[in-house]
Amino acid sequence: MWRWLPGPRWAAAPVEVARGKLLSWAVQLEWCDPEEERWVWVVRYDTAGGRGHQDRNRIAAHEAVPLPGDPSRALKWAQDDLRQQAQRYIEEYRAAKAPGGEEK
Repeated sequence: MWRWLPGPRWAAAPVEVARGKLLSWAVQLEWCDPEEERWVWVVRYDTAGGRGHQDRNRIAAHEAVPLPGDPSRALKWAQDDLRQQAQRYIEEYRAAKAPGGEEK
């Protein structure tokens, strides 16, 4: 189950922890698309496939990014990146969605 983080655009999936050690996590930026009249995911960081990576809706799937090796630090880094780069990610999503934009 996703839960909202501060602000209307952030969502985080529950993390998986075993014996006090973070095993897996996911966090994503969502945006209410006025054309589609619904919330869409724009960028997601997760550990699906065993390694932390970034997925970008309509732009790139499983894009390698230089996340810290420690899972807790990687999750924090990903959350900070989404907060700091939200507007840029939304603008790039909108450009990719526009006629002639790249769609994947």
